[in-house]
Amino acid sequence: MSLDLPVIDIAALRAEPDGAKAGAVVGALDAACCDTGFFAVTGHGLDGPMAAVFEAARAFFALPQPDKERVPRVNRYGFVPLADQALDPERAANSFEHLDMGLADEVPWPEVAGFAEAMRGYQRAALETAAGILRALTAALGAEAGFFAARMVRPQCRLRLIHYPAASSGAGPRPVLSEAHTDYGAITLLATDGTGGLEVKPRGGDWTPLTAPADHLVVNLGDMLALWTNDRYRSTLHRVVAPERDRFSVPFFVNPDPATVIEPVGSCVTAERPRRYGPVTAGDFLAARIDAGGPYEPFEG
Repeated sequence: MSLDLPVIDIAALRAEPDGAKAGAVVGALDAACCDTGFFAVTGHGLDGPMAAVFEAARAFFALPQPDKERVPRVNRYGFVPLADQALDPERAANSFEHLDMGLADEVPWPEVAGFAEAMRGYQRAALETAAGILRALTAALGAEAGFFAARMVRPQCRLRLIHYPAASSGAGPRPVLSEAHTDYGAITLLATDGTGGLEVKPRGGDWTPLTAPADHLVVNLGDMLALWTNDRYRSTLHRVVAPERDRFSVPFFVNPDPATVIEPVGSCVTAERPRRYGPVTAGDFLAARIDAGGPYEPFEG
């Protein structure tokens, strides 16, 4: 049984952000954020950029291993190979291969035709989509106009291309390739090829498969948004098990300016829900979460 993922058409956020239809979208997004914190969106305006980024991703992962490993790993950016295919024994490896890129030229581009244009085009478009969703959440939370926009002037976002190898045939449960975790930042925009493998563990529930068509964009909340909302919204545990066929996905981790001070929004602090967190900069919070790993532990007082 798979998770009944809410599907929300956000086209109105782009076409008429102050209209009545956009108001209905705000309500739907708020409800999804208060529930599992996972939802799918259509009308996102990313169809062309998504097609280009997946074409480039497949071309990169199809390169010979020496060519992929020419992209260095520097300060958590760059290429991480599959453990059983890595040529450099000193290089960090994983049970899935992935390439991390920021909004600047942190590592050299791989030698794939049109690669840089596809990545930069997708990042620009995804930032616009993220801005629309965060603007809607600003309204849902009753925060001051432009609350998130003012904190996303120089965002510290990360685009990741992932290839999960197919499970080997045989009996028994499929191995977990990406261990249980919550995302660290504000929100994550996840583009997938429609192949299953992602599982979500809602609070009080069991691990449940989550699938969405390839033209949908899956959105999930990160730990920073949980802190910002005083746990009105919460990040949710998820993991990836080995898929039945090779799976490609492209998460875009949306993080605010590193110097942004994160603390609960005033409207999320009430007598029934007193302030649970003190201030912390986004850069310090992100570094601490990366170093800690694993799931976020919300305040339970």
